[in-house]
Amino acid sequence: MDLFSIEDNKDLLLEEKYRFLETASRTNTAGTVIGPLFTGILIFQETPPVNLAIWLVAMITCVVFRAYMIFTRNKDPKLTTKQKIFNLNLGVVSVTACWGLGWLMIATVLPFSLQCIYLLMSSTAVFVGLYGYSVHRSTVLCFALPIFSCQFLASILPPVMFPWPIQLGNFAFFLYTIKMASYFSKSWIQTVSLQIQNQSLNKELEYERNIAIAANIAKSKFIATASHDLRQPLHAVNIYLDLFEPNKLNQKEKINFLQIKKSIQTLNSMFKSLLDLSKLDAGTSNKLEKPFELIELVGFLSNTFTPIAASKDLILQFDFLNMGVHGDKFLLQQLLGNLISNAIQYTASGSVRVNLISKNDCLHVTIEDTGYGIDSSLLDKIFDEFFRVDSTRNMHDGLGLGLSIVKRLCVISNTDLSVKSTLGSGTTFSIQTPYSTTALPDHIEILADDLLQQNFGSQDNLLEAKTIAIFEDDHTIFDAYKQALNQNGFKVLSLSENSQELMSQLANINHIDCILSDYRLETTTGDLIIQQLRDSFGVEIPAIIITADTSPQHIQLFKELSIDMLYKPIGYNEIVNAITMLLKK
Repeated sequence: MDLFSIEDNKDLLLEEKYRFLETASRTNTAGTVIGPLFTGILIFQETPPVNLAIWLVAMITCVVFRAYMIFTRNKDPKLTTKQKIFNLNLGVVSVTACWGLGWLMIATVLPFSLQCIYLLMSSTAVFVGLYGYSVHRSTVLCFALPIFSCQFLASILPPVMFPWPIQLGNFAFFLYTIKMASYFSKSWIQTVSLQIQNQSLNKELEYERNIAIAANIAKSKFIATASHDLRQPLHAVNIYLDLFEPNKLNQKEKINFLQIKKSIQTLNSMFKSLLDLSKLDAGTSNKLEKPFELIELVGFLSNTFTPIAASKDLILQFDFLNMGVHGDKFLLQQLLGNLISNAIQYTASGSVRVNLISKNDCLHVTIEDTGYGIDSSLLDKIFDEFFRVDSTRNMHDGLGLGLSIVKRLCVISNTDLSVKSTLGSGTTFSIQTPYSTTALPDHIEILADDLLQQNFGSQDNLLEAKTIAIFEDDHTIFDAYKQALNQNGFKVLSLSENSQELMSQLANINHIDCILSDYRLETTTGDLIIQQLRDSFGVEIPAIIITADTSPQHIQLFKELSIDMLYKPIGYNEIVNAITMLLKK
């Protein structure tokens, strides 16, 4: 903001001037008392008593008047800034007028040596107050003119008080005072102008920041609300589809059924992206760093994405040597899974190659595809939420959240992410993780098939006679849960959500191994039901809530209550697997 643009802020500038003038006046108050007293002590022996008494009484009166104006009168909240400056000017001019009066009543009758002392004292008074009062033209004139005008008048009247060199010095001091006052004023206005500009910019930035925060909150609320309203019916569709047995359908119906199933899986994938985004917004993504073998990570990724790549006649290749890794395996599964899925989606032919090596003793991963590539001008935008390249928008379904989630996961895990791409030739994502790697000795090789057999055997024993309490107000969905759980060896309890009826039912039940509940029931919510059962049995029964609500507040609530979460839409086979994993903990 320059001096011209400050004209648009005259009122603000005037307020700043008054604050500065008021501070200067308060600071100079002691000087207005000490200066006249010290001068009177130095000259009283050579000054007519009447003249000195009149001058001192006038000075004391004006000093008191000045103090009243500054410390009392200007405290009135009804006064405008202009009125306050006017009052301050009256106080200032009254004191300096007394110094001018002293030139006419006292200095003219003093010997030359004491005249020089009076000149020194009045000049000192001017110099001390110069900077403080120079910011406002009327104030500096009220301050300086009474002293200088009376001084020049007393000096030129016969008999001449000072010789010409002192007169010339007085004139030079006057010019210097005016020049310095002008310099101080301009310098101060420029400084305050910058302050006003900074304040204005800060307010604008704060306003923009608040708008951005409000927009982000509105976006999160919209995502949570919209996904909740859409998840509920889609969850029912998933359950109904799981009830079908495709092999009992004729060929045409089977083809139609598989097409419907594929479309539903695409919708499920979109909702999973929204869920991942909500979890990251809530800051509730679980982080667990512990040792694991690289083959575990590669095995999961290969089993998940090889069939997807094969359906497009693509080769998904993993190049790695097994090693020990200390890090968050599940975060890596999500991070690399999004990148591999993205590479498969944007590759029409050829291959997707995943290379996992140890670099600087930490896990380094590159995902290279032979896909469409990305224009260099768009590389900075591909990590934005809901961004999709126009040229490939019609080649796959999705919301454009995959790479945004990848970027957030990299920030959470302190992972470096870079991308290189050639339009029409393919893209390479490089990930340098902070997860340390170690070589594995040969003797700890384990037969994976034998280990899986052991796990399946122990799982069969685990599920025997396990009792699952279900709270679901949709009878069709409840029947689907019951059928699936019974087929897997569970005993299912149908309990009432009514508190009194529930207590009556629990009186005849010895124990419950796991609780499965919808979140929004007819008369209550799943978290309250789960807490009631836990209180009744005096143990923290393992529990799962199935919900379509992905708001950050509920994600945090369920985490604090140690309740596992499954998000609609979901098939009942996934529910069975989730219960199995929970009971194995």
